[in-house]
Amino acid sequence: MQVLYVFSLLIIGAASNCSPSQTIRNEKLCTCCYNDTKGIPTIGVGFNLKRSDAARVMIKYKLKLNDVLQDCQKRTKNACLTTAQATDIFNNINYPEATKCVSRYAPGMPTSVHAALTDVAFAGCGTLNQFVKMKRALVQKQWKTAGDELKNSKWCTDVKSDRCGRDVACIASGK
Repeated sequence: MQVLYVFSLLIIGAASNCSPSQTIRNEKLCTCCYNDTKGIPTIGVGFNLKRSDAARVMIKYKLKLNDVLQDCQKRTKNACLTTAQATDIFNNINYPEATKCVSRYAPGMPTSVHAALTDVAFAGCGTLNQFVKMKRALVQKQWKTAGDELKNSKWCTDVKSDRCGRDVACIASGK
């Protein structure tokens, strides 16, 4: 049911700001391989094809990792996922991993704050763990200070979009 829910949000474009759909909007859903902003081959909603389990995940969807990676290199579209498959990877692999990272980083956060932190953790748990001052502010429920720590970070500069602003607003809301 969750897959259908996120999938329907993609189709109708109705996305709440502080939710998994925010990460989908921020990451974009690409059914074929592309190189992300750091040159990492990626597919779906930010699924890193350099992961140790990438071949196993691609096989689940009847794709060979080498064929998918070749699409990245040649900028072709021969070995692609369906939208439903990309959404399945997001719902069952990427997003749960990021969510677990947030739960270890700052347990018990309100829903909107948790969703924004998950969006940051989508880049990797190591990225989120670099925010020591933000973590301190979150634990003390100083929502605006926590948001400011994110806003003034290299991560916000690197994402080069309004992604940072949306995440800062969700954190600062304290909801």
